[in-house]
Amino acid sequence: MNEEKFVVPNAFLTEKPEGYELKIQLPGIGKEDAQLHVEGKTLTLKTHAKYQNPAGFKKVIAEFDRANYAMSVDLPEMADVSTLKAKLENGVMTVTICKRPETQAKQIEIL
Repeated sequence: MNEEKFVVPNAFLTEKPEGYELKIQLPGIGKEDAQLHVEGKTLTLKTHAKYQNPAGFKKVIAEFDRANYAMSVDLPEMADVSTLKAKLENGVMTVTICKRPETQAKQIEIL
């Protein structure tokens, strides 16, 4: 039986006043190889590495292996999943999520 194996990628979730930023390291993964979806407050990522060495080339050394990645993240309650945006560039996926407007800090005018 050929069982598919997945690796959990390195990920960093940071909070900003206006929302959240999730950075995920995905070396060797292109946009066409990644699937990202959200259900409720759970964000799920799954990738499939399709890289093949060019004909006649043999890998001698590599700083990383191309792998299939999978992970799930429970987003904070204040996250507005309808604003979720993702960008994959140079092996790093950046996901941005705004906070729900009613949860953002507001300056109150004193009369």
